[in-house]
Amino acid sequence: MRFATEGICGYSVEFSPFAESRLACAGAQHFGIIGNGKQYVLDVMGDAVGTEAEFDTQDGLYDCAWSEENENHIVAASGDGSVKLWDVALGEGKPIKNYHEHEHEVYSVDWNLVNKELFVTGAWDDRIKLWSLMDETSRMTYQEHQYCIYSTIWSPNNESVFASASGDYTVKIWDINEAHSVQTINAHQYEILACDWNKYNEHILVSGSVDKTLKIWDLRSPEQELMTLRGHTYAVRRVKFSPHQESVLASCSYDMSFNLWDTEQEEALVQQCEHHSEFVVGLDFNIFIEGQVASCAWDESLCVWHLGQNP
Repeated sequence: MRFATEGICGYSVEFSPFAESRLACAGAQHFGIIGNGKQYVLDVMGDAVGTEAEFDTQDGLYDCAWSEENENHIVAASGDGSVKLWDVALGEGKPIKNYHEHEHEVYSVDWNLVNKELFVTGAWDDRIKLWSLMDETSRMTYQEHQYCIYSTIWSPNNESVFASASGDYTVKIWDINEAHSVQTINAHQYEILACDWNKYNEHILVSGSVDKTLKIWDLRSPEQELMTLRGHTYAVRRVKFSPHQESVLASCSYDMSFNLWDTEQEEALVQQCEHHSEFVVGLDFNIFIEGQVASCAWDESLCVWHLGQNP
């Protein structure tokens, strides 16, 4: 299935944790350089994609995350430094909350899977902020990275721990009960645009970089990566581990491809999809339907398909 985002370059897609057919997509006009943004909420049941809601913004949106507590709440990261919370049940309109503390583009937002009132954001002001729906202002600001933060991702097992990936070539591990990071990995020699946790092993993390590679890390022995995955020809923009299989993960890249990997296979790259005609920057797995994935790109389209098939 393909859905046209009509003038909006897709930046992020995320399946709902409550409904198997509900999919969110955040994007921006003019490649996110200038112009408006839009948050889509889509219904992908069957062979068609329908629009459930659309929320317009004055600046581009670079990431989005569903609430883990309320099926109708979705938060988006905005280019104006704000984080916007919408209630889909209220229909199209203004956000019910607008958190505005970052000083530059917010590039990442992720909702805590365990402590479901918390979410975390990373921005181009080199800062990470911890938020709670119970508060009107951020609970904590973390300022150790020396350059833009591209990704902030909660551990799927530990409510206090998250990882961040930065243009300063490092991945940092944080515990919200500590003022400073608890671990720093000098993961690549170029900017790191993405990271994600393995859903089945709390010690395993993946990073994706401008150096075109993905690296698998064991946090218990971070001096050397467990594995380097090569297959992209330009920067890796987003990485995600499968919620269904421990050894499976996916990546997308500025080389316009979506790659599926299995680290237990002799040839780890098991599928490469080239169904977009511009930078592919968003991907997600459906937690309810094994094998169903979604991608979005700067070609103003979003695709939903089953792995092993041609999207």
